[in-house]
Amino acid sequence: MIKILKLEIILFWIAVGFYAISTFMYVTALTFKKEKFFPKATLLVKIGLVVHSIALIARWIEVGHGPYMTPYEVLSSNAWMSTVAFLLLQYRNKKLRVLGTFVMPAVFIMVGIAVMSSAEAGNVPSSFLLYWLIVHVLFAKLAYGSSMISGGLAGLYLYKERSDRLNKSNYLLDKLPSIEQLDVLSYKFGAFAFIMLGVMIASGAVWANKAWGRYWGWDPVETWAFISWLIYALYLHLRVMIGWRGKKAAWLAVFSFLMVVFSYFGITFIYPTVHENLTV
Repeated sequence: MIKILKLEIILFWIAVGFYAISTFMYVTALTFKKEKFFPKATLLVKIGLVVHSIALIARWIEVGHGPYMTPYEVLSSNAWMSTVAFLLLQYRNKKLRVLGTFVMPAVFIMVGIAVMSSAEAGNVPSSFLLYWLIVHVLFAKLAYGSSMISGGLAGLYLYKERSDRLNKSNYLLDKLPSIEQLDVLSYKFGAFAFIMLGVMIASGAVWANKAWGRYWGWDPVETWAFISWLIYALYLHLRVMIGWRGKKAAWLAVFSFLMVVFSYFGITFIYPTVHENLTV
């Protein structure tokens, strides 16, 4: 087991290297208008994802549970899900390769924090070995990945809108979808994140009842996950019912993503929580 875990850590570091170089290339491509860097950066992300996937599978086999127990596992798997979401999106629309300028730095930060955490395998409480926990974690990953894409698209909208408003020509930004299309795409991923968060909370409540004998206990992680869901509900309400579009909606999409990040990771550093041994 120790040898395989060491191999997994080596593979993880290799993936980190590919992500780091791709991040540099994405930022360079946008900053210095080097369009030819985008396909190369995307290729590096794909290679890194393959290596990263092998590392996660190796760990799963050896420790006997999914990547959701320790901060190292959680950050690694969330970075993996965000990368998959980005690659699927840019595969459907090559114009959105530039989104990597926002997504990959966030992925690199996540894996950077992960490698600073302990990679030792933790003991799994028997209450965690439940089917509903797997469902809960799966939808948590989907919620995080879609939220990041929504926030990234909103960031692109704000960047492109400002450039258009100031008449600053940038041929790379000109190759992006229109700001109207970016606005709609951000909304769609935000709506998907809202649904995934709702399923995550509901499945987590069922699991909590099985594990701890109660559906809801106002634990800080539970509470802030619910607050994040409400913020997305507000975002959708303002957009659909009030007609919010453009900058206001984009800023709210960015804020919604930041709240998801806080509820996933930040809250455990501030308040004691029963989720300390499980940060999905």
